[in-house]
Amino acid sequence: MEQELSVDEVYERLREALDRDSRDPASTRGLAERFWPVTADRPLERRPGPKGWLAFQVKRVLRRLMRWYVEPAFAEQRIVNDALLRLVDDLSRRVDELERR
Repeated sequence: MEQELSVDEVYERLREALDRDSRDPASTRGLAERFWPVTADRPLERRPGPKGWLAFQVKRVLRRLMRWYVEPAFAEQRIVNDALLRLVDDLSRRVDELERR
C-alpha cells in the first residue's frame, strides 16, 4: 500500500527535485535529448500463449490504422520539444554569462 504524504512533504520533494544546483545539467540534458523525439513506434511486446499472439496481431493492426491520426500530433510535439530544448540551452548560456560577470 502506498504511503500518504502531507502537502508539506510533497512540496518539499518537489522543491528538491526542482533545485537547480542539486542536479547535474549534463545528465538532465542527456535525459531530455533521449526522450524529445516522441513517436508512436514503440516496440510491441508479445505475451506468451494464443491470447498473447492474438492481442499482438490486434495491436499491430490498430497501430497501422491509428498512425494517420496520432503521428501529426507527435510531429508537432517533436517541434515543441526541440524548440524548448533550444530555449533552455540559450537561457542556460545567458545565466552562465551573467554569473561570470
